[in-house]
Amino acid sequence: MGETRVNLHHLLEDIRDSYPFPQEEVIVTELVANSLDSHASDMRFIVDSEKYVLAVIDNGKGMDKKELDGYHNIASTTKTRGMGIGFAGVGAKLSLLIAKEVVTETANGNFRGATSWKLENDEKAPWKYITTFSANSKLSNFPHGTAVSIFFKSSNSELLNPEFIKKAIQKHFYTILDPTFQTALRCIYKNGINFYVNEEKINLSEMMDFEKSKAFKIQFGKKAKPVGVGFIRKYKEPLDEEKRGIAISTCGKVIKHGWDWLGISAKNPDYISGVVEIPGLSLILTTNKADFLKDTASLQKYYRYRKAIQEVIEPILKEFGEINESREKPAKELHPLEKEIRGILDNMLKDFPELDPLFGRRKNLKTDIGISTYTSALESGTAVEKDSEITNINNGNMGNAGKNTRNEENIENNLPDLDIGEQKNGQPLEGKRKQPGLMIGFYDNKDSNELGKIEEGTVWINNEHPAFKRIAKSGGEKYHIVVSTAFVLSGYLQEQKSLQSFINRFLSDWGKEA
Repeated sequence: MGETRVNLHHLLEDIRDSYPFPQEEVIVTELVANSLDSHASDMRFIVDSEKYVLAVIDNGKGMDKKELDGYHNIASTTKTRGMGIGFAGVGAKLSLLIAKEVVTETANGNFRGATSWKLENDEKAPWKYITTFSANSKLSNFPHGTAVSIFFKSSNSELLNPEFIKKAIQKHFYTILDPTFQTALRCIYKNGINFYVNEEKINLSEMMDFEKSKAFKIQFGKKAKPVGVGFIRKYKEPLDEEKRGIAISTCGKVIKHGWDWLGISAKNPDYISGVVEIPGLSLILTTNKADFLKDTASLQKYYRYRKAIQEVIEPILKEFGEINESREKPAKELHPLEKEIRGILDNMLKDFPELDPLFGRRKNLKTDIGISTYTSALESGTAVEKDSEITNINNGNMGNAGKNTRNEENIENNLPDLDIGEQKNGQPLEGKRKQPGLMIGFYDNKDSNELGKIEEGTVWINNEHPAFKRIAKSGGEKYHIVVSTAFVLSGYLQEQKSLQSFINRFLSDWGKEA
């Protein structure tokens, strides 16, 4: 018999609170993600509402005895940042908060075992081996796999609602269910993936009628190597809030949804929905696999992917009539201010290198100052006209990323070079200092409260913002531009850095220039 002894209740709550969605969704998502990481192709959720039991069964590789023992250590994880899309059995661990008992059965060919586990009090979560492997075993007909049975204290849990489980899977693993992405994901899940709830196969829910739809692929470099696929649709009626905006998915798991992460938005955002699947982003997931890493090297990769996505999506939104913001050059007298901001950033990037990829540093020492023409750079991303062309992405390099294994190294090795420069000990080599290619422009969006945004190395100032319109009457536009630039850039700092300190330093350095 083993026993975990730490402040478990607090630890589990901290893990739960690190996710941006409710606990029951986390449990479903993590049970699925860990099954996918174990090479499962078949996942079955069996709800017994009369006995208050949810059983989740997969045909993955299972665990050996050492792995099963370690599985019960809540305070540690066998997963690391950047590996897999699941977080070390967290689905089962978090269920301890709402269950009276969790029974885990596993088989991997050479080993078969089962345990009973419960949260006895704040500091004790005793577990023991049990003889579940019998005619009643959930894995009696499986040579390998894992089954987790959650025994609830009452019928109040959403996890006893089959419809809730179905919707959670549709929401968080959309690209696995949509045929548009199946060929692209075949390099990871060679046998495909099937989900069942009470023996009913889960498919996508019926979608509302859409007015326009366009598929696209994301490509890098002059050879246009494919690294991802996606689509955007404009609907005839407003969508439910959780379906609005663009979702970014990696290895079938949706990580972010909405417009904020993308950095661009639509004129009628309630009517637009879309999904982008990029397997390579799994390499920069946080430990809990619910967000992307914020260290400098990871941010460089993330921004490079995001830029390619922006370059594809914005022309499509324009085609849909969803971007009609006027964008204009700054007045000639603002060019010195632009140069001052460039100088401030040049001095600050040593302490805030995560901002460097936002400005598209050039290979020479020439300073890129001026207004962006805001053209789409097709070198990084290309849209395709038909959904059928999306499914042929497997003919490109992406399809060679590990035909017979779910291996992150194979994914990374078969994706194109991200061209982020040579590195040493995980940090970019600085080499010659190259000034940031900062540009400033103006756009009109009276319906938005944002001071500005950054796209394509250009800080766009919203000249319809009430604060801008008010300060313009007193001739303080320059100060507003500087403040807005500082606020926009502060949104891209590493998590541990202070937004307030960054803004204070930015404004202080600008003041000293006067």
